[in-house]
Amino acid sequence: MRLSDAESELRDRAASFAEERIEPAAVEHERSGTHPTEIVKAAAREGLTTSALPAEYGGGGLGVTGSLLVREELYAADPGIAEAITGSMFGCEIIAEDGTDEQAERWVRPVTNGEMITGAAMTEPRGGSDFANIETRAERDGDEYVLDGEKIFIGNGHIADAVLVFARTSDTDPPHRGISSFVVEADTDGFHREELDNYVGPGAMALGELHLDSARVPVEARIGDEGDGFYQAMRTMNGSRLEIAASSVGAARGALDRTIDYISDRETFGKPVKDRQAVRHRIANYEARLEALRTFTYKTARDLEENVDLAEEPAMAKLLAAQLAEDVASDAIQLHGGYGLLEEYRVEEYLRWSKVAQIYDGTNEVMRSIIAESVLDE
Repeated sequence: MRLSDAESELRDRAASFAEERIEPAAVEHERSGTHPTEIVKAAAREGLTTSALPAEYGGGGLGVTGSLLVREELYAADPGIAEAITGSMFGCEIIAEDGTDEQAERWVRPVTNGEMITGAAMTEPRGGSDFANIETRAERDGDEYVLDGEKIFIGNGHIADAVLVFARTSDTDPPHRGISSFVVEADTDGFHREELDNYVGPGAMALGELHLDSARVPVEARIGDEGDGFYQAMRTMNGSRLEIAASSVGAARGALDRTIDYISDRETFGKPVKDRQAVRHRIANYEARLEALRTFTYKTARDLEENVDLAEEPAMAKLLAAQLAEDVASDAIQLHGGYGLLEEYRVEEYLRWSKVAQIYDGTNEVMRSIIAESVLDE
């Protein structure tokens, strides 16, 4: 794929940042489970957190392809810190696209400057992927909305300065037409959150649970019109799924590169591991799958930017790339032997992250349903 000069420069900048700032800190943050706040701020100053956001609000203006280029480099270095960096602007795309200039200046520009972290709250304890039937409610009361409900598995949920919350503003048939979105700032009365611990995933990931107990926000905090929320979220899904695909390609590449380095130095029974045919064939298969998926993912991103009508392609990219990340990481541990189970060798983290990729923004099962509907129910 041909890259513009700006895209090439962005990719090189992301690769350098990954090598200089992420890799040296990866084990420390994995062991401590702490959010890499200073690294996230440094990434924002480098323009790595918001490369896809509009330039008029401080973003890079490079679209989804720019986001994919950054993600591949960062996730190859360390999925946990990469999650913290790329997730620092959750919800901003919708605010920039559907909000007013005043809203974008208040909540998007500070993120592009590295002064604020945002989140997006869609998933609910009883909802999962059934976004159309969310139960969190927002009742109009004069010039305010009163929000009540719960959200779970929210990226940055417990550390975000502001969260884009999706809530039901009316009971409609079908139900997805009654959903709206609101920016709720962290200091809002009735907005409570806590960190989610003990989940399978990188230690540097920030996951939170939100509780909205008569949390009041002004009408000016609503993004777009009432009933726009579902359509706002769905419009971003193709791009989000491609971002996860690129992140998975990056994670697979990172695990594979570490494995190649290891087997190039390791000997067993008097022979280098890399010279054993069974090992060589496994590496060759993964290299071929990796290159094929990278090409497909970026081509689909270009099509999305050019407004090509896409149906199953983003779902295919996410499904196959997330599975590749798991396959590579699992074999990476196996080829490392006992060392693959140690944090300092880093490959086990890629395996844990691969399961996150298979659930984010629609599970593998949802992706298969989208693909099947496209090819079987035309």
